[in-house]
Amino acid sequence: MPALTPQFMMDLESRMQLLTENEYARLVQGLWWQNLAKVKTTTAGKEILAWLLSTAKIYPEGKGGNIRFDDLVSTYTTMEPKFSGAGLKLNKAQFEDTDGQGMNLAAEWSSQIGAQIAYWPQEQVADFLMHAHEAGTYVGYDGKPFFAVDHPVNPYRTGVTFANLLTGTAGVGGNSGTTSPGALPIDASVPVDTALLNLQRLFAYIASIKMPNGKQPRRLRPRFILTPPSLTFRAVQLTQAKFIAQLASGGGAASADVEALIQALGYAAPVQADELGGFEDEKTYFVACEQVTSSQLGAITFLEREPYKILYYGSQTEAELDRRDEYEWHVKGRNGMGAGHPFLLFKVKGV
Repeated sequence: MPALTPQFMMDLESRMQLLTENEYARLVQGLWWQNLAKVKTTTAGKEILAWLLSTAKIYPEGKGGNIRFDDLVSTYTTMEPKFSGAGLKLNKAQFEDTDGQGMNLAAEWSSQIGAQIAYWPQEQVADFLMHAHEAGTYVGYDGKPFFAVDHPVNPYRTGVTFANLLTGTAGVGGNSGTTSPGALPIDASVPVDTALLNLQRLFAYIASIKMPNGKQPRRLRPRFILTPPSLTFRAVQLTQAKFIAQLASGGGAASADVEALIQALGYAAPVQADELGGFEDEKTYFVACEQVTSSQLGAITFLEREPYKILYYGSQTEAELDRRDEYEWHVKGRNGMGAGHPFLLFKVKGV
């Protein structure tokens, strides 16, 4: 085999880059994390996001002269990107000997790392979903775990709260007279008509959540349902059915036409998250929402400081590697996850 010239290594790098890009393009089409997280680029080591809360409101004055003054308040959240990466190290003999398989190893690693670059944000979002109810993991700007039963509608006022963690019995997490419906199972432990009723109760509760002024509704609309694998069939059945069996008043079975109801409620097609397999007995599902006016923060923020890139180091560039007869490829990036608006994402448990 000829010597490892700079031209030879350039040709190898060109091939590796092609495989990486192709793998990334193939996998990114089937990912769901972009439906939950908003990507925000930054050039800072720490990003502080601040915004004014929508607290303005018109009040009646009676005969006049009784004007009330609004106090506009703001809140903020802090996000800090962290380093992550991987590397490949091969020795000179693996390239020069015909049985060293150096070219194959480099090409295979390039293909695999391309898939990992594409999948990394989804892996982080899945971790967020499974742990954001725990204290001290993903804390929201109101000081609560992202999934909680008592988020304040206005972080600067007490008394009016909402729940984006729906679990247990109804009544936990009041919202200006509207209480949380509690757990809303849609799995096979409940009849189909009960599951449909639970979705209706869930969406009605979401619609009741107020603005920070505690008066007007946020006008939230469910966008899609994220389900574990074993719950996907039932979720599809509920959101795309024409007829659903129900119990008749006399105790027998009947069938109800629910197509118009489902269309009116705007149920979106479920999205299956394989990462949720086995999580909480696969009875938990998530509902992502949107406001009539879009949010700049979103429910989850993926902060990107430095996109991943592959760097080559060899005998032509590094004297230390030349002495050791080694070649290295490094993948480095810098990014992070942050909690956004809790009213845009709901965790719904079966118990």
